[in-house]
Amino acid sequence: MHQRFQVIRGKQPAEGAEEHLRLREHSTFEDALLKHLDSLLGFALRLTSGHRAAAEDLVQETSLRAFRSFDGLRSPTKIKSWLFRILVNTRINEFHRRAREAPIVDIELSESLLESAGTKQTSTPEQNLFEQLLDDEIQEALDWLPVEFRTVVWLSDVEELSYREIGEVIGCPLGTVASRLYRGHGLLRERLQEFGRRRGFIKE
Repeated sequence: MHQRFQVIRGKQPAEGAEEHLRLREHSTFEDALLKHLDSLLGFALRLTSGHRAAAEDLVQETSLRAFRSFDGLRSPTKIKSWLFRILVNTRINEFHRRAREAPIVDIELSESLLESAGTKQTSTPEQNLFEQLLDDEIQEALDWLPVEFRTVVWLSDVEELSYREIGEVIGCPLGTVASRLYRGHGLLRERLQEFGRRRGFIKE
């Protein structure tokens, strides 16, 4: 990992039950954070359009906020989505004023479309192109998406979170998650097809 981003480690155990408990909780948090640190940084890189320094600052601030709130986490099994939710909220609070992207108008999908959108496909056109295109082109295509769509596409396709977990991360109902994912995939497919035509994978 980049040298400027470091996880702050706990002190050596001190005397006293209260201090010992605090250090044990710190250690438990540190273990949980380190387990998901790569995923957090990868997600932060996409939210910041690949700007490494900004992504590391975002993860560092997320880590500090998560540590302060760790004792309030009710379900340790959901720590991954909990960390992502803090990262998203941190990004919105700290970086939203710098964003110049057009606002997104959400469209709630009907029950039938929601059901079909949630059905796992064995192979999508964009996944086929993923296997052929260069990594830089894939990252460029993802970063080209509006951040609202980029977020749900990354959480679904890369982190493999469920619709419910994504909804908890971004604070939206399932219909909005499905709508953004459906539209995000459509935009991503168009961008990947453009790259595919340039490289000769798709004939005019």
